[in-house]
Amino acid sequence: MRNRSSLKGTLTMAIDTGIIVAAITGIAIWAFLRWRSPSPEFPPLSTSPDDPLMQEALARAKSGMEQFRQLLSAPRESALVKLRFVSSSNQVEHLWAEVLEVLSNDELGVRLVTPPVTHSGNLDRLHRCTLEDVEDWQVRESNGKIHGGFTQRAMFAIARRDGVKLPKRLQEIEREY
Repeated sequence: MRNRSSLKGTLTMAIDTGIIVAAITGIAIWAFLRWRSPSPEFPPLSTSPDDPLMQEALARAKSGMEQFRQLLSAPRESALVKLRFVSSSNQVEHLWAEVLEVLSNDELGVRLVTPPVTHSGNLDRLHRCTLEDVEDWQVRESNGKIHGGFTQRAMFAIARRDGVKLPKRLQEIEREY
């Protein structure tokens, strides 16, 4: 009888320990995935795609694609493109991606640098896009001079026009243009 009671107590203790270990492991995995998942430094500036300043910026970016191609073939510090992205919640976002390589005259290999706000689940940050997919572009030359970034500049102008105080980091970025 004693052996049975002792075995039952040991088994109960093992099950309790197993549940605790499983719970701690689950919480650790959740915390790791949450930490690893990219999140924006600050929320996106709210702008309407119909805003005349944004429309002008998009037109300037499209009309400057030949300049963008030329800048891609020259020595540079970095190159970014802005792409239309449809998230898992079917929301359209506009994300910046770093140009990693020029795959052809019309195709780029990119890595998303702006995490989507409305997307959930895993998202491969490496993509291929065509120049037709590019809504805006930005190239920083080796000497630090920045070309492009038309929608970014428009967002800053819209925010100022609408009385929005830009976060300090965005003010620093704005001065780089």
